Amino acid sequence: MDKDENRAQPAPADHAAPLIRPWSRLGRQLVPLIGEGGFVALFTRSARLLAPPRAWLSVDATRRTSTLLLTALEQDLAAADPQEAAATHDELMGLFVRQLGTLIGPALTARLLAETGADGTPQKNQEEHEQ
Repeated sequence: MDKDENRAQPAPADHAAPLIRPWSRLGRQLVPLIGEGGFVALFTRSARLLAPPRAWLSVDATRRTSTLLLTALEQDLAAADPQEAAATHDELMGLFVRQLGTLIGPALTARLLAETGADGTPQKNQEEHEQ
């Protein structure tokens, strides 16, 4: 073993937590608009489309709340290689956004993503919203 291999490795969830934040913000924005069932349906469909080559990405139709889905996603991402987890997160978000855009339109989708920070831009604080 080499010295680098003896170093403490980061906890598995360290790379997953930042990947879940945009999903949590998006869920808080979307559930009031499209309902819990709508969010769950869009997310589950996106995960199903993405899962076949990724056996580690769980898709369970019994998860009927955004909280259950996102908890499972965080666990899946935490167990995966950090680079593969990040790539899968990006692909999953892309599929979800495309489906959401089809459902509510591209302009509203872009606005919601910008407000939640799920589009990669920092989330605005409350003071900036009021100005």
